[in-house]
Amino acid sequence: MRHGTLMGAMALAAAATLGCAAEVELLPGGFFAPGSGSRHDLELGHTKLRGMTNLLLYVAEPGEVVVTIACEQVGRYKGGAKLSVLDPSGAELGRAEAAVGESASVSFAATRIGPHDVRVDGGRNGFTLAAEGARLLIPAGAGGEPFHGVSRAAPVFLFVPPGGREFAVRVGGQGAGETVKAHLLAPDGTEVAVLNTTGKMTDSATVGVPDGADDGVWAMTLERGEQGIFEDFEFTLSGDVSPYVAERPEDLLCPAMSVRSRRVSREGRDPDPSVVITLYAALADLDGATIALDVRPFEGGDALWSDTVTEAEGRSLQVGPPQRPADGKYAWSARLMQGEETVQSFEGTWWCVPAPAAITEDGTVLVNGEPFFARGLYHVEPEDYELVRAHGFNAVQCHAENVEAVRQAGLKAGVALYWRGRPNSERWREAMQSVIDSDAVFAWWIQDEPRATVPVIEMIADAYMYIRMQDPSRPAYTCLNNPSTYEELAPQTDIVSADVYPIGRGKITQIADTLDHGRDVIPKHVHYFIGQVWSWPNTRLVEPDEHRCMTYLALAHGARGLFWYSFRDANWYLPDDNPAVWAEMKRVNDELIALEPALLTGNLGQHVFTEDGGAVHTAVKRVEDRLYVIAVNPGEEAVSCAIDLELLAPGVACDDHAEVMFEDRSIQTQDGAIRAEFEPLGVHVYRLTLR
Repeated sequence: MRHGTLMGAMALAAAATLGCAAEVELLPGGFFAPGSGSRHDLELGHTKLRGMTNLLLYVAEPGEVVVTIACEQVGRYKGGAKLSVLDPSGAELGRAEAAVGESASVSFAATRIGPHDVRVDGGRNGFTLAAEGARLLIPAGAGGEPFHGVSRAAPVFLFVPPGGREFAVRVGGQGAGETVKAHLLAPDGTEVAVLNTTGKMTDSATVGVPDGADDGVWAMTLERGEQGIFEDFEFTLSGDVSPYVAERPEDLLCPAMSVRSRRVSREGRDPDPSVVITLYAALADLDGATIALDVRPFEGGDALWSDTVTEAEGRSLQVGPPQRPADGKYAWSARLMQGEETVQSFEGTWWCVPAPAAITEDGTVLVNGEPFFARGLYHVEPEDYELVRAHGFNAVQCHAENVEAVRQAGLKAGVALYWRGRPNSERWREAMQSVIDSDAVFAWWIQDEPRATVPVIEMIADAYMYIRMQDPSRPAYTCLNNPSTYEELAPQTDIVSADVYPIGRGKITQIADTLDHGRDVIPKHVHYFIGQVWSWPNTRLVEPDEHRCMTYLALAHGARGLFWYSFRDANWYLPDDNPAVWAEMKRVNDELIALEPALLTGNLGQHVFTEDGGAVHTAVKRVEDRLYVIAVNPGEEAVSCAIDLELLAPGVACDDHAEVMFEDRSIQTQDGAIRAEFEPLGVHVYRLTLR
C-alpha cells in the first residue's frame, strides 16, 4: 500500500487550466447547477433512446417522484423495456416493465436528497423516459458512456461549467448509410458548430467557449445527414462540459468530478489500467478537497495500490499503479473528499486478461496450430453443412449442440454462445463448457452487435475474462455494427467482426471506410468482415458482381477472415432465393482457396489510386518470392488506372510480367506500374515474381 503525491504513478494529461477561481456551491452528491438559464427557443421533446443503460435521477427536495418509460418498436423486435430506480444507498425503490407500444411508471416518495440511479434495459427496441418531481440526466460521456438514440431526436441541453474554455463533441452514425447531423448552439442561440457523418464514420469538433458563455446552458439538435437514413446515432462530450445532458434545461447539473477508465487490459495489446479524472471545479475552490484512490482484488482484501491527490493544475489527470496487476479482476475507487467526508464516489472494475495463444503477432488465427482464413456463413443448420462445405466454405456460426455435426462435416465452428443465454450467464457458460474439448471450435462468439453502455460492456468483459481463463488458446469473437463504439467495445474481445450491409442503403465503399476506421482506432485487434447476401426490407437482391466486389474490397482493406449474412432466415434460403449469388459464392470461394497462402498474411501495403474521377482500391501481400496485388473498382463507372507498384510496396522490385489470376491471361508492367481497365464493380488479382 502506498500513500503519496503524484510522482511516478500519475501522468498529467494535456488540458486547459481552470479559467477562473470561484467558490462553487455543491449540492448533495457533489453536483452544481448552471448560474444562468436557457434562452433557446426550442420545442422540447423526448429522444427515442436505445440499449441497456444507467441514467441519473437527481432528487432536489423530498416529495413524490414519478419516472415513466414508454417502449417503442424498432424493426421487428418484440421485447419490452424494463426500468428500475435505486436510491443513493443502492436500495431499489421500484421497477416497471413496458410492452412495445405501452408505458409504465415507477412512483415513490423521495426522502433522500441527491443522485439516484435509473437502470433501463430496452433490449433491441427504443424507449423514452420522463420524470416528475426530480431532474433526469442522460449520460453523454459520463463513465465513457455515449448518448445513444434511434430514429428520433429531441433537443438536448448541455452545461459548460464556470471557467470552461474548450470542449469537444463527437457524433457517430452506425455505418451502412445511417447518418446524423448535429447543430451546437451557444447560450445566446448562436450556432457555433455543425457536425455531420455523411460520407464518414464519425465527426468531431473542438469548441472554444466565448467570453460569458461559461456557467450557462447550451443546446444541441440532431437530425439526419443530407444522405442516408436516421436510425442509430450517438454523441459523446469531453473537456469543459458536463458529461450529462438533459431534455429540459432546468434539469441540468454538473458533477464536481467525473472518472472513467478502460476496463480491459489484455496482455501485450492494451495499455496498463489507469483512471482518467476530469475536474469541473478546481480542488482549491472546493474547500481544500482531495481525491483518494485505491485498487483492490474484486473479491475483497487489502488494497494493492492507493494514492492521494492534493492538488491538480489542470482539469484532467491520469492515475494508475506503477505496473500492470497480475491477471485477474480488480475493483478501483476514486473519492472526492472534503476532510473526512466523501463528496463523490466512483467505482469501477478492471479485467486483466492473458492473450490467446491461437493468434500470432501478425494477426493470423491458428486452428489446431495451423493458420486459418475463415470463409464462413451465418445461420446454417446441420442439414446444410455438407452443402456449404462443398461450396467452398470452411466455417459456420452455430449452436453449441451442433458443434459435433460441424466437425463431422469437416467445417470449423464459431460457437454463438449468446444463443444459449446472456454473456457470462450460467447457460452461456454451460454452452462453452459443453464443447470446450472439441477441436472443431475455432472461436467463441461472445455477443452480437452489443451496445456501448456501461452495463453491457461490463457484462461482456466478464464473459471475455471467462473465455480467456477457461481457454488459453482460442480467441473470442464479437460482431460490432457501430464503428463509433469500437474503442469502447473492442477491448472486450480478440476478433472484431464488422458487419456492413450497403446494398439497398448506401455505397459499397462503406466497407472500405469501416475497415479502415477499425484499423485506425483499434489497430492491434484481428479484423474480420461480415458481408451482405440478404436484402434489406423492400429493397432488391444483392447481385453476383456486387458479392465479388464486396469480397475483394474487404480483403483490400485488411479483412483477415470473411463471414456472410445470412444463409437461412425466416422466409429466406440463400440457394433458392438468390441462386445467382449462391453460384457466385462458389466461384469466389474457389478463388479464395487458391489465394489462401496470401490471405494468411497481413497487407504489406494498401492504397487508393484515383484517376479520371474513378478510384481503384488496392492492397499487396507477399508470400516468399511472390507478390499478390488485389485491385477493386467499387464504383458504378468503368475506370482506367495505373497501379504504381513502388507506391504500393516501396522498395520491392518485381519482374515486369504479371499474371492476372482467374482470368487466364498475363500483362506486362509499364515503368513499374500495372495499367488496367476496370468495369463497374470490377476486380483484378495479379501475381508477380520478385527479382
